[in-house]
Amino acid sequence: MQFSGGYLAQQVLNGLIVGSFYSLLAVAYALVHAITNRIILSFGDFMTFGAFYAIVAVLVGAGFGVFDAGALVLALLVAVFGTAVLGIAAHRLAFAALIGARSQALMIASVGVGIIVSETLRIQSGGREQWLPPVFQDRAATADIGGFTVQITMMQIVVLALALVLSAGLLIGLERSAAGRTWRAVSEDRRLAELCGVDTARTIALTIATSSAFAGVAGFIVAVYYGGVSFYMGLVLGLKALFATVIGGSGTIGGAILGGFVLAGFETVWSTFFSIGYRDVAVFAAVVLIFLLKPEGLLGAPLRSDHDR
Repeated sequence: MQFSGGYLAQQVLNGLIVGSFYSLLAVAYALVHAITNRIILSFGDFMTFGAFYAIVAVLVGAGFGVFDAGALVLALLVAVFGTAVLGIAAHRLAFAALIGARSQALMIASVGVGIIVSETLRIQSGGREQWLPPVFQDRAATADIGGFTVQITMMQIVVLALALVLSAGLLIGLERSAAGRTWRAVSEDRRLAELCGVDTARTIALTIATSSAFAGVAGFIVAVYYGGVSFYMGLVLGLKALFATVIGGSGTIGGAILGGFVLAGFETVWSTFFSIGYRDVAVFAAVVLIFLLKPEGLLGAPLRSDHDR
């Protein structure tokens, strides 16, 4: 099968968009895992929550005659702050009491929280998928490469810029800000950080709020770029983002970002050369293989047990 350079370039662009989504959602998992050595499985459903309310915000804005950049900014703010509030509520009601448990009670509780969120969205939406008219899908640039016209839309530019700014901002913030230094201290040794006067409970709460906000941004991307959301989509997309953190290195932020783009690249290559019907099967098989060959991931350190905390 022959592919032109333009077709391959378009697929690379598409892969970058998917990678932007996966990396932002993977960061949500990695931030919490690094600081608690536990996995919270609710972020896929938090992403769905953000996607639903981003659509609601755009439609409300359209009702007031605002269906441009203003509606887009409103949708982003609603998705980010709404999902952050949801994460704070879940932490106070369910997660906080289980953070220090040596069992997997926190992970199990997060499954329950995710089910509550998805079922609430199902009831609210009547079990129907929610759709949004195309936003900013006009072509911003085109290029003819090998007889194939590569198209770049304004929304693709927005998504890539948003992912780049947030990822870079997070990495710089963790490295240089006071909150970032506190996060790194707690992630390295929570007990020692407590002895040094760090309010670890507050740090963990802020981390969960930040992770939830990143999940909300991922939901915003799904809503405004793809246009359709469903109450059940958080399960598969959340698992894929979780696998992205494993690919990059569990508990490493840079690894989560890298893993998101690696996973998106694998999906894009598979969809380009093979049947898309077997794409998810291939993705999960590849993740299992990575587990077997390099369980700590591409950038991760050897996995820690509870007594390492």
